[in-house]
Amino acid sequence: MLNLNLLEALEQLQGEKNMSRDEVIEILERALTTAYKKNFNVQDDNLTVKIDSITGEINVFENVEEKNEDGLIQTKVVRETLNTKKFGRIAAQTAKQVLIQKLKEIERENLFQEYMDLYHTVVSAEVIRPSNGDVDLRLNKVDAVLPAKERIPGEKFYAGQFVKSYVMAVEKKNKGPVVILSRVSNELVQKLFEKYVPEIEGGIVKIVAIAREPGSRTKMAVISTDPNVDPVGSCIGEGGSRVGQVIKELNGEKIDIVSFSSEPVQFVSNALSPAKVMDISLSENDHRMYITVSPTQISLAIGKDGQNVRLASKLTGWKIEIRQFMGEGFKN
Repeated sequence: MLNLNLLEALEQLQGEKNMSRDEVIEILERALTTAYKKNFNVQDDNLTVKIDSITGEINVFENVEEKNEDGLIQTKVVRETLNTKKFGRIAAQTAKQVLIQKLKEIERENLFQEYMDLYHTVVSAEVIRPSNGDVDLRLNKVDAVLPAKERIPGEKFYAGQFVKSYVMAVEKKNKGPVVILSRVSNELVQKLFEKYVPEIEGGIVKIVAIAREPGSRTKMAVISTDPNVDPVGSCIGEGGSRVGQVIKELNGEKIDIVSFSSEPVQFVSNALSPAKVMDISLSENDHRMYITVSPTQISLAIGKDGQNVRLASKLTGWKIEIRQFMGEGFKN
């Protein structure tokens, strides 16, 4: 029996679901097997329905145990060509429902695997429903969410806006995968610099550390593997063009780029930029550094609400105490 309707359905499923013919046939066979057992009240696990991929003919195979002339039990395979009329409309509907469900499961799994490739990358997603809490977005075929705790403080969104965010997770949901985004992660800053600075993408300049207070200020330490390449200048770009692109993506967040040094004293001194340091002494016991600056540099070293020294401490891993030089002594 040439089942032309079945063959046409297989061709359609292949095109719509982007699946191989063998995958579709295997799913349909499982669906028909389930429906057959339910329709004819069969509990035999050895019964299977098979489809001929060339003709579309549907057959039922069952392993049957029989005694031979010697009284020994042997198993033989019995094949029956499925009579679609006998199979019944209810059974056919059951098979269709099982098939649709299986196809949806596979489609969701394929989508999940596809979007898992975006894990740890920066994407541009469209805002669908702005809110003061979690923001719903759309990323190509799937839903995305920017949780409230992953939003830059004070940031506002509008429907239709495209927002660059870092993919921090891809979760499986009943309706399909959901991409979880972040705008406050240090990785967002790193990935944006990788995008706009060819020397970073090429491995010549490396980002060693990032300290960030999202929406306000970031400090980033960089190093060059080529002595002829200035890591800080590469990240800033001509006229501030490169760092300017990142600042724009972060809605004006200030960014300090400093040179990394394996010498802790030098690294801390660099990290306190734009303040100029007069002297540094350190205490290994409590991992603390005492920084001496002139009266004209004290406000720069500490920063507004202590932000500059706080970020420098995060960046370097050292506790930092700022002292003001007063000519004959120090003022904390």
